[in-house]
Amino acid sequence: MKLARKVALVTGSASGIGRAIALEMAKEGASIAIADLNLDGAGKVAEEVKALGRESLAVRVDVSKSADVNDMVKTVLERFGRVDILVNNAGGSARQRATLFHKSTEEVWDYVLGINLKGVLNCSRAVINHMIERKKGVILNTASVAGMVGSVGRADYSAAKGGIIAFTKSLAKEVAEYGVRVAAVSPGVIETPMFNSIPRAHLQELLKNVAPVGRHGKPEDIAHMMTFLASDDAAFITGHNFVVDGGVILKVAV
Repeated sequence: MKLARKVALVTGSASGIGRAIALEMAKEGASIAIADLNLDGAGKVAEEVKALGRESLAVRVDVSKSADVNDMVKTVLERFGRVDILVNNAGGSARQRATLFHKSTEEVWDYVLGINLKGVLNCSRAVINHMIERKKGVILNTASVAGMVGSVGRADYSAAKGGIIAFTKSLAKEVAEYGVRVAAVSPGVIETPMFNSIPRAHLQELLKNVAPVGRHGKPEDIAHMMTFLASDDAAFITGHNFVVDGGVILKVAV
């Protein structure tokens, strides 16, 4: 198994992509800390992990709040003794409040930047010294194709995801000498609960952009890439952003 005896902390893992990542990593031998604002949902996924024969822990966290994040990491370290893999997956758009930028508000920006970009900074900061001291570790960030090409009606979300990609590259340069790797994965259109909550008008635009492979993505498509990057098979990979979109980005006119 690719992740035998590893400990993975996966944020935003009560559903969707995060849940798929947690279960895939568990199948590959990792113990999993399920971290989410939805503690009940996290608990259910933790039970799924246990059913696979792996240790698991459910912990509530608001990744936009550094105190919450620090408490989460403390809890995980007390339970497992280490964090080998951090998956910064928690995030999302403003959903029903998403709108064109000229109609947007600072309140919505703060929410979107908080759960996406600031959440990645908070969680990475909370584990990075632990990884540096151990001279090993992997940090994986869920970015988005929107952070590469922009998304109409989600300028704040696109900015946050673009920031995650830049942060990934910068942090990878800083910590490579300590044996810590950092990478990002940029999903295209993935069928998740968040996907179904997108305002109808914007969703119809997304649905027009069916990937060249002939379908939208599944959470498992992202989970497979994340699991590979977390494994020793990817030991010579750091600082890169991997697009998993079925080829949608190839259709963007330049």
